[in-house]
Amino acid sequence: MMSENATYGTLPNDSSLIKEEKPGGPNGGNKKISGKAWGRVKNIVTRSQKYPSSVFFILGNEFCERFSYYGMRAVLILYLTKWLGFSEDVGTSIFHSFVMLCYFSPLLGAILADGYIGRYKTILFVSLLYATGNLVMAVTAVPPPEWYGPAVGLILIGFGTGGIKPNVSSFGADQFRADQEKERYTFFSAFYFSINVGSMLSIILTPILRADVKCYGRECYPLAFGIPAVLMVLATIIFIAGSSLYKKVPPSGNLIGRVLKCIWWGLYGKIKNCGSRNKKEHWLYYADSKFEPEFIREVQILLKVLFMFIPAPLFWALSDQQGSRWTLQAEKLNGDLGVFGTIKPDQLSALNPLLILFLIPLFEKFIYPCCEKCRFLIRPLQRMSAGMMLTVISFIMAGLLQIKIEENTESHLKYAESGVSFYNTLHCDINVKMGDVLNSKIAPYQKGGYSVISAKEYEVEVQSCLPLLSQNITLGSQNATRIFVWFSDNNTLKLNSVQDLRSHPSEGNSKLSIFSRGAFKGAQIVVVNSNHQGQISNQSGILYPTSEQGGLPFHTITPGHYSIYWQDSPNSNWTKHNTSISIGQGAVYNLVMARNGTKRRLVDWNPWLVKVVTSLLTSMEVNSVSMVWMVPQYVVVTVGEVLFSITGLAFAYSQAPVTMKSVVQAAWLMTTAVGSLVVVIVAQVQYFTSQVAEFMFFAALMALATVMFMIMSCFYTYYNASVHGNGLEDKEELIEEDQKEDIPLKDSNHPKNK
Repeated sequence: MMSENATYGTLPNDSSLIKEEKPGGPNGGNKKISGKAWGRVKNIVTRSQKYPSSVFFILGNEFCERFSYYGMRAVLILYLTKWLGFSEDVGTSIFHSFVMLCYFSPLLGAILADGYIGRYKTILFVSLLYATGNLVMAVTAVPPPEWYGPAVGLILIGFGTGGIKPNVSSFGADQFRADQEKERYTFFSAFYFSINVGSMLSIILTPILRADVKCYGRECYPLAFGIPAVLMVLATIIFIAGSSLYKKVPPSGNLIGRVLKCIWWGLYGKIKNCGSRNKKEHWLYYADSKFEPEFIREVQILLKVLFMFIPAPLFWALSDQQGSRWTLQAEKLNGDLGVFGTIKPDQLSALNPLLILFLIPLFEKFIYPCCEKCRFLIRPLQRMSAGMMLTVISFIMAGLLQIKIEENTESHLKYAESGVSFYNTLHCDINVKMGDVLNSKIAPYQKGGYSVISAKEYEVEVQSCLPLLSQNITLGSQNATRIFVWFSDNNTLKLNSVQDLRSHPSEGNSKLSIFSRGAFKGAQIVVVNSNHQGQISNQSGILYPTSEQGGLPFHTITPGHYSIYWQDSPNSNWTKHNTSISIGQGAVYNLVMARNGTKRRLVDWNPWLVKVVTSLLTSMEVNSVSMVWMVPQYVVVTVGEVLFSITGLAFAYSQAPVTMKSVVQAAWLMTTAVGSLVVVIVAQVQYFTSQVAEFMFFAALMALATVMFMIMSCFYTYYNASVHGNGLEDKEELIEEDQKEDIPLKDSNHPKNK
């Protein structure tokens, strides 16, 4: 995800493109992949006098824009499912439809910049559109939840980032003189670095703003979207501030449109001449009446490269689920890291850019050189195949983890089934008999086990230290019920039937209800975090007025330690209970509060016998599987991304003719869009009833694509730049400069390195 496969945009059509690749990518043909660029990121600062001043405005703009994009995207899936109320399947479909738009619209941005108004105006205009979309997302995140405002915001952002994505890096490259090849090369390293730092910081920060700050009594999505909006406005301001310094290259012509026309006329000619004796060397040459032979030859080479892109959408279909399905999986895990604090589900994806920043120099300085010595994973297509296999493994790991999660997840009640559990709020044992299906003894202030029985009417008998209670209770189909046994002021037993919650709360939070009927009549109770400082009031924590002390509603509560206070009347002081309660992650709690006698019976003659008893009972236990178990699958998929994504785009650049670099970029972006479309289709079909099955389906699909890609690789002939006049002489000049700086060459096939 954070490798930002859309980094390089529509690059200038000159020989320098052979060098202007993603860090770690191949420099051409069957040459080995260079790793020298990453180590020179610092040059962007230490040699600042050699860099055009305008470059720093572009780097600042990119940092802010990527912070904005990934910050908004980090909380998007939870916003769709938890705030707007979409199901996980629908939320996943909307998420990936947005990603698809983000990677389809760059095609329009490239055409607009290259063919009509130039890169500067394109970036400026779509930045304003982008910032407007972010502001719409922030403003429409206030109550009540509505879908049409966010829909407008996501569409604006999708077109906005699409206009920026293929142009801003190329615009940065335009700022350098022809004799600044090495500076331009290190600019791309710094550009890539700013992308990953911006995305990593935003993925860590925005979930904190969402969860830890409260707006309108709930999670603060307006702030979580508002900060990315501010950063996008700042990105636009930074970009405008450098206007007077920019070198603005005029539009060079709509190359993408020209390529598409060449393909169209070639197909048209092939169909028109089908069966005739007018045979051509290749079907593209039927367009020779419209285009010169050299251009047709370059399109032919381009199509050969694009053919290797066929399996790429499936890689992105899996990789981009880090922001959707994997985030939803993290919701069901325990993020408590002990002394290191608690991690939120939407923060976990920050591992991706963090690992990329670590893995790229590791691969370039150690792993790739070792591979070269062992003659292993030398060619780009070999590395891409390895990356695809690792992605398969990561989804198998996700599926195995999901099996463990589902083992601890309660099955849904079937038709004509009902669930029931009894809670004893008395100071003595009770015996509960429920028809022929239940007969149990429950200790004071404890609960009985949860039983799944037939949904119908039952006679319930309760024996205790008070007179026998017999009462009929009807249990509804597919309903879970809690039955509280308590006594009223007239010393008679009563049963309270209320709905139970039998699913783990999301986002690492828990749920808490209070039952105190007959013990705190007219009182209000507040549950306050133990770290609270200052005077206690009904605003100090979670307030449970008298009307909410009957077992409903369940209030969301974050993990931690809490103290219990109650106030018998509006003018009385708050009384603190002498014990605190501990809340874990993903549990459903029932806090039973009772006095061991009513005021009328005991207080008047012996107040020492009256004490408040609290008992914290669970309907659902805490999440038992730690979120740490997701780290291995993140490591594996990120290593796969380094091998596939970074290598793949650089391979495509090195193999395509010089004049076709922008078309290769557009096609590479389209593979991401198609990959998101695959996820949308799978999520909307809803064929899989288990998430395990869906993960394994994607793993199998990716394994099939990997095998197909490996077979395709066996028949691929690498394009030799020196034979086809792709500017190898310029490449040799850069190599000579690198040798002067004692930078080791990874290209052992080059004559100067033998």
